[in-house]
Amino acid sequence: MLFLIVLFVAYAVLWPFTRHSLTLRARWRTALAAGMAVAGVMHFATPLPFVQHLPAMIPMREAVIYTSGVVEIALGLALLGPSRWRPYVGILLAAYLVAVFPGNLYVAVAGVAVDGQPGGIYPWLRLPFQALFIWLALWSTHAFSVVPARLVPARFRAAIVASL
Repeated sequence: MLFLIVLFVAYAVLWPFTRHSLTLRARWRTALAAGMAVAGVMHFATPLPFVQHLPAMIPMREAVIYTSGVVEIALGLALLGPSRWRPYVGILLAAYLVAVFPGNLYVAVAGVAVDGQPGGIYPWLRLPFQALFIWLALWSTHAFSVVPARLVPARFRAAIVASL
């Protein structure tokens, strides 16, 4: 939930200073960049909770966590890069968020105790937020603009066009 908190705090901090200079998407993209950067730094500051998201059978879990921290910081910075790259960065970020989802699912299903996080229903409550983060990565970067129409099911095309 730290990511969600950072996301909303970053947006709230940005809003008074950028409400006339940035679009809604640009503000959310900037807040997402801050969230990714903070999450990436946390992989180094407190790696144990992230390591606990990986099953013991994964080799070199600490190295995986440090590498994913670097990836998250890089994606956060890339979100602030040139506009011509942003749709592709959004797709990469969405793919990354899909790739790390099994770790969150593992914690919920296996009932893994994670340092600094409450147990019980909490891991299950976190799962739907991943879809929100994926959508935000795609929407805030205009990633839908680079997806060929033939790859999008017809029933979703109208909603995607409306979001552009």
